[in-house]
Amino acid sequence: MGNLTRSASLTDYEHVARAAGLDPLRMLKLARLPARALDDPNLMISIDSVGWLLEESARLSGQEAFGLLLAETRSLSNFGMLALVLRDEPTVRAAMHSFARYMRLHNAGVQPRVEEGAEITLLHVEMQIGRGGLWRQATEMSVGIGIRALRTLTHDTFRPVKISFSHQRPRSLEVHRRVLGTPMDFSQEVTAIVCRSRDLDKPIPAADPKLSREVKRWLDMQLAELGDQPLDRARQIIKILLPTGACTVERVAEHLGMHRRTLNRHLAASGESVTSVVGRVRAELAEEYLSGGTRKLYEVADLLGFGSGADFSRWFRTRFGVPPSEWVARRREDAATEPKEPVKRPRARR
Repeated sequence: MGNLTRSASLTDYEHVARAAGLDPLRMLKLARLPARALDDPNLMISIDSVGWLLEESARLSGQEAFGLLLAETRSLSNFGMLALVLRDEPTVRAAMHSFARYMRLHNAGVQPRVEEGAEITLLHVEMQIGRGGLWRQATEMSVGIGIRALRTLTHDTFRPVKISFSHQRPRSLEVHRRVLGTPMDFSQEVTAIVCRSRDLDKPIPAADPKLSREVKRWLDMQLAELGDQPLDRARQIIKILLPTGACTVERVAEHLGMHRRTLNRHLAASGESVTSVVGRVRAELAEEYLSGGTRKLYEVADLLGFGSGADFSRWFRTRFGVPPSEWVARRREDAATEPKEPVKRPRARR
């Protein structure tokens, strides 16, 4: 399940692709996805291939909001069993927490996380696709689907304060405004649905808490079969701690509620350590922040927990083989010739 999603993530892909001038079956073949993924919503398919398919579809069609067009027609039923839990939670807050807890059973490539505050609550939407970097279409589709689900649950009364995106503003916001219907900020530190905390107490009219408990019991059994996945939890904590400049083994273990030796033992079982995970998360975020093209190097250095821009530059050169300025210049050159160069296809799954 670690790199799989239900093929429900491609609901309406055929219609949207044809409307954008693409051959959907050819695109699926290029992405190494089976054609029956368009007909069977419960088929488990590669997350990496879906992410590639959405990015390549947007590139070839010239439709910057391809992911949002897919989100526009989604209904709660696309979540399968997860829809029953969300529908029968008593409040929007409870539904958000269940969304974050059980999403990996529906799509392991999306990692929602609720960050509650006294006035403002954030529903973070993070992607776990491929080797990291910027997956704009999958991100916008996930946010759009989340917004539509929350509106459906509240009979269209849910209104977030705004939506924050970590990627750059598109040339046109026509589709974004139609599908999301809320203020948006781009080139932000995180991608999140920003809500007033008091609004999360809105009741869900169709809720049946007794049914919700039964469905949760079944889903919890499914989660238990997947294991606790401390590696994924550690990654989330590291992303929170990096900008503070205090991302240590002790702090990560403290946030996870375990001793550092216990954390190291769990990570070692996956061939990792806190140091290796921090390095990988930093590399993924560095690619994402620098790909955006709007942040200064010292800003990226701060976000990644480095004491200075020079420290960040030395680390980046060691990790990527070139200084960050040269890496950015190469990315711009690649972007200028992108229509002539297809995106590298995902590897075939063995």
